[in-house]
Amino acid sequence: MQNFYLIDFLKKTGKLSPELLSCLRFDLNQNIYYYGNQFKYPSEANFQKSLKSNIRKILKRLFIRYKIFQNKSIPTNKKLILSNAYFTVNQELKELNYHVYCPSWSMSADRNVLSDFKLFTSSEKIKDKIQSCNFNELISSEFLSELKKFEEELKLFFEKIKLNALFVPNDAGFFESMAIHVCKQINVPSFVFLHGLPGRYNNIDDNKADYLIVWGEKIKEHYIDVGINPDKIFVSGHPYYKGFKQEELKFSLNNILIITKAMPGSQHSDKVRLNDRGNSVLYLYAIEEVLKRMGVKSVRFRPHPSESSEWYLKFINKEFYKADTDSLKDSIEKSSLVIGPTSTVFLESIYYGINYVVFEPSVNDIDLINYELVPPFDGTKAEVPVAKNEQELEYILKNKTKVNASFFSEYIKTPFDLSFINKLIK
Repeated sequence: MQNFYLIDFLKKTGKLSPELLSCLRFDLNQNIYYYGNQFKYPSEANFQKSLKSNIRKILKRLFIRYKIFQNKSIPTNKKLILSNAYFTVNQELKELNYHVYCPSWSMSADRNVLSDFKLFTSSEKIKDKIQSCNFNELISSEFLSELKKFEEELKLFFEKIKLNALFVPNDAGFFESMAIHVCKQINVPSFVFLHGLPGRYNNIDDNKADYLIVWGEKIKEHYIDVGINPDKIFVSGHPYYKGFKQEELKFSLNNILIITKAMPGSQHSDKVRLNDRGNSVLYLYAIEEVLKRMGVKSVRFRPHPSESSEWYLKFINKEFYKADTDSLKDSIEKSSLVIGPTSTVFLESIYYGINYVVFEPSVNDIDLINYELVPPFDGTKAEVPVAKNEQELEYILKNKTKVNASFFSEYIKTPFDLSFINKLIK
């Protein structure tokens, strides 16, 4: 029982094969940790689907079946990629002269889905069970046999379509992890397209996919520093950032946006991290105390997309904190200052010319949710001031100590370019 971690115990006792355990790890973790109305879509909500949501799911599946029927004839004049990567990656791949489709498990009505009806039915059954079954059911021999059968179906399908490459937004979820596993069996390259500024750098990102695509040279450098092979990391930039024009950043207390300190709903590291969700509330309490001393009467707060504003409002001062419901772009552009923790919003804020004050309460560089601080949020980069307690936050605010935006291009290369994959895909 070393480390007192349930998934490690299952691994040690051999209840699941190493391959299936690796593929199911994230979803099993969510069965353990992704509970409570702190989250917008907690695990227990999957057991209580409304009639309306079930009808919507049925209609969407019918529409996806229609799209599968449309794509039953697979063109052979170009290399074929399956991709459910975020942002406009699929469109960028098409412009490089690839045929690009979504895989069977990615129900996206605005993208072409390539599958056969048997594989689509299997993936939807598994998806339903992962979302609604309890932990015991997910590790049952019956369900594990179903997963092994799906693995064989997926392998046969990839071979039938002569798949040339796989792009995924992560290697954590079951379907992405299983697809990468199958690609290795048939010698097809797999790519993880990073979808956020990392909150941790460790070898958890070196386990599965053949290649890791990141936004900037500094991100690549940080991964190399923790021992990941530089030959598997490529820098693409980001499709939304067409170019960065450095200008004076806004910094006033007139219209402040606060980004919450979110607690993950699963394990996202190479070590077991247990979190106290009360610290997410504590984070907002601390900011309120500092800002009130400076005469601020009210601010907007924006939870992580996985979190619920309603849950926070049961704990925090509703006269001081107002929930922000605008799009992220609109929310940032109307702000005079953003205060928050380690977050991709940091880059977004700088991009739109609004100063971002990094507030990471920590002891020995371990933050409120038991993760090590990482650059540029650890205070080691002079261009990015970091407050590690309330006193340092107050000092930065009083002195209007700004981020030096010159670092931006180190973390996001422009222009966006994926052409390097041509050398990696057979």
